[in-house]
Amino acid sequence: MPETKMTSFLNRMKLTNEFTESLSKFLQDHGIRVCGFGTEVIFRQKSSMSALIKKEKFKKSAAALMVKFSPDLVCAYPVIKGEKGIFFLDAKTSITPVFFGHHIERLRRLAKLPELRREDIGEIEREAWDVYNQFYPPERVAIVMACPYQPKLVVGEWVSRIFQFFRLKRDRNLEAGGSGTPHVNIHLGKMRSLDKFLNEEFGVRVNQDSYRAMRDAIKTWEISKSAGTVNWTQFNNAITELKATCPWLKHRWPMQDSSSAKLSQFTSDQK
Repeated sequence: MPETKMTSFLNRMKLTNEFTESLSKFLQDHGIRVCGFGTEVIFRQKSSMSALIKKEKFKKSAAALMVKFSPDLVCAYPVIKGEKGIFFLDAKTSITPVFFGHHIERLRRLAKLPELRREDIGEIEREAWDVYNQFYPPERVAIVMACPYQPKLVVGEWVSRIFQFFRLKRDRNLEAGGSGTPHVNIHLGKMRSLDKFLNEEFGVRVNQDSYRAMRDAIKTWEISKSAGTVNWTQFNNAITELKATCPWLKHRWPMQDSSSAKLSQFTSDQK
């Protein structure tokens, strides 16, 4: 088995896009109207504009950031009249927990949260977080995050109510195994489950069959292991800990180790 298909940015983006489509249908089935609003919709087929805002000299431009990190959706719930029935929504996925215990301890100290657990730690791009807070009304921007290592599996909350407990100050995360994009850490455990969020904020009674189907799909997502930064023992030790609250998670080993284990088991069975 390769380390994970999700080490690729394109594959992670594909997973998020598929979740966004699934979430959009789920919301529409519950009477919430949905309209695309992300960068792809704003630029449509204008690839030259999309390339322009990614240039180094525009990376700190407020206008470029506002477009680049615009929320995925504009939503309206007609049952609620006025501004309270209209909101932005950004759909996110998280498949990579914090693997190193010493980093979790560091986050606990910085956040002054001794009870902070591995499954509570989520991550959002730092510039995206700033855009939600500075260029949009944070009390009307909802983050919905699907995460197979969080017991609730899919959580939703207003940006204004999300607890951010760590912010990377450098412009590159040298400890990350991927792109090194600077991030903020948020507390997933303090966010509401999606069905509770929709019910408490809009009075929506979620169809539990379709909600269960969404959650079951998230349970099948493979936890990502960054190549070269996390070894297989560290990966599986983290999975063992997470399985206490997320029993659907699976241990994994590289192909050669898996084959050796199977051969060893077959030999033992023959004795």
